[in-house]
Amino acid sequence: MIIKNYITSKFQPFGVNLSEADLADIVLSGVDVDTELTNDNRKAVYLSIVKFVIPQLLLRAKSISESGFSVSFDTKDILQYYTWLCKELGIKDELNQKPTVTFL
Repeated sequence: MIIKNYITSKFQPFGVNLSEADLADIVLSGVDVDTELTNDNRKAVYLSIVKFVIPQLLLRAKSISESGFSVSFDTKDILQYYTWLCKELGIKDELNQKPTVTFL
């Protein structure tokens, strides 16, 4: 499967259509989105999604309503996917900060 198709199909269940600009951010990170997804480039693809795609998705409007038509975007599922990717990559989850207790 081509990387571009892989990434866009990964986000379709969340109701997210990625733009050419979203994919361009991945290209700028050094991933060629027109090549086949392989075990060798999979980690780089996931890292690009974590660093460039998901944080920008969270900046989008949560709901849009116009002329009786509305679309809602639930970020909870996207954040869970982000957390899973961070665990897979062995990197710190920067978007889902868990509260900590400190004693003075």
